[in-house]
Parts: sequence; C-alpha cells; structure tokens
Amino acid sequence: MLKFLKGVVAGSGAALKDLPYNIGEPYSSAWGSWTHYSGTSKDDGSPVSIFSLSGSSTNDGHLAAGRNGVKRLRTVRHPNILSFLHSTEAETLDGSTTKVTIYIVTEPVMPLSEKIKELGLEGTQRDEYYAWGLYRIAKAVSFLNNDCKLVHGNVCMASVVVTQTLDWKLHAFDVLSEFDGNNEASSGPMLQYEWLVGAQYKSMEFLKSDWATIRKSPPWSVDSWGLGCLIYELFSGMKLSRTEELRNTASIPKSLLPDYQRLLSSMPSRRLNSSKLVENSGQLISPSYA
Repeated sequence: MLKFLKGVVAGSGAALKDLPYNIGEPYSSAWGSWTHYSGTSKDDGSPVSIFSLSGSSTNDGHLAAGRNGVKRLRTVRHPNILSFLHSTEAETLDGSTTKVTIYIVTEPVMPLSEKIKELGLEGTQRDEYYAWGLYRIAKAVSFLNNDCKLVHGNVCMASVVVTQTLDWKLHAFDVLSEFDGNNEASSGPMLQYEWLVGAQYKSMEFLKSDWATIRKSPPWSVDSWGLGCLIYELFSGMKLSRTEELRNTASIPKSLLPDYQRLLSSMPSRRLNSSKLVENSGQLISPSYA
C-alpha cells in the first residue's frame, strides 16, 4: 500500500514525494473535474496514466464522489474497464485552507476524443474502428448492468479512454451505483452525485430525478441512454451540448440506426439492453478488427 503523501510540488511535471511515479504533462480533456496526466514509473520508467482530483475540504462533494470512483475502479475488474494500479490522497495547506487531492494511477491511456484526432481515420476505416471500440464499451457496460447489477450513470465520450494498443476502456466511476429495484438506498451514489452528470446526457427520468421510475426500470436503462449519447458524439464528431441534438441522426451509420433509436427510447423499459448492443455491434465489425 502507498503511504499518504506528505508533500506536493504543484504544477505540470510535478513529483509526488511518496508516489513511485512521475507525473508528466496533462491531457487537454478528462471526465468531470479530474485532470488526466501521462506518467512513468520511478522504478523502471514504464508508462502509466495518473488522474488527480482536488477539493477544499474533506466534505467536498467532488471528493466524496471521487472516492466512490476510486473504490469502484479498484474492485470492478473487466478486460474492457480501465485497469487500476494505485491510489492515494494528499493534504496540503493553501493559506488557511486544507487542500485534499486524490490520485489514481492506471495503465497508460489517453482520452478517446484526443486519440480520434490523432488517428485521423476517415470513411469505412473510421466506421469499422468505431464499431470495434463501441463493441468493447458495450461489453463493459453490459458486464456492469447485467452481471454486476451496477449502473455507471454517465456513459459518454469523456468516460472512454484508449490504450497504447488502441483498445477502448470504460472509466469515470464516480457516480457508479448498485441497482436494486426493491431497495430505495441502492442508487445511493447516483442519487447523491447526479449533479456531476451534465443535463445533456440525462434521460428524461434521470433529468427529473424520478428515482421511482428508475428503480422500476431495467438495470440497463440509464446506461443504454448513455451509450446512445456516446454513439452520437462518436459519429457526429461533436461533444453533445443539448439533449435535443440526439434527434439528429444524419451522421449515424444506417446499420447502427435501429439500435441507436432503441437505446434512446423515451420509455426506459423499451431501451435496448446493452448485451444486445454487444451482439449487434459485434456483427458490424470487419474480420480485420475481430
């Protein structure tokens, strides 16, 4: 286990005294209030990713949600979920205020949005790579929803990162919650931290905080909507800014359109199960990607 940090040298390229990793340059984007850095192991120089989140007090809501994310990422293991290596917290004094920073160290990845720009794929090659990645994220979401009875709560472009071998991984577990329709407390983190999720990514029942309807709905209903948001952001090439934009299907491939529309059904009970998206997106993958 890592020791709690006793000091922080702030800024890009900072070194954390008790952390056996060097922090490199930050990426330009990350989910929520996290900052995503490249990094290396002090032992052998191997690459890692380091995510940091700061708050002004131990009662800060961002920190509480971040701790939920750390706990979940540490315990939920799947080939299509970001691989956790270490985590720790640091306290520093900023004038009279104590600043708390959470650090998560993971396998080396970069934000999907930045990897897409770097690759510069077009046409059929682009669509096949997207189908391949979507297949893997759908597998991760299906594992959470169907096998673990968990709800991610904010599946979107920002919650996907890409490994050095171009595999897509799901992360950003701050809002991740148990799903039990018979237990009013089961959706705790999603209920507590729903303010972390942008309104444009919320289905109508989520936007209205209609927890009664959410509990009565299938365990995949919230995340199926999120998969629809991810598909829109992928193929439109734009970050979703308003829910209404999801109606614009001009950029969605015809082969994916029926699933896209079912993921975004206004009725939660009719939304496509993420496991079905796994089956269907798997059929869209070119043999060269399989």
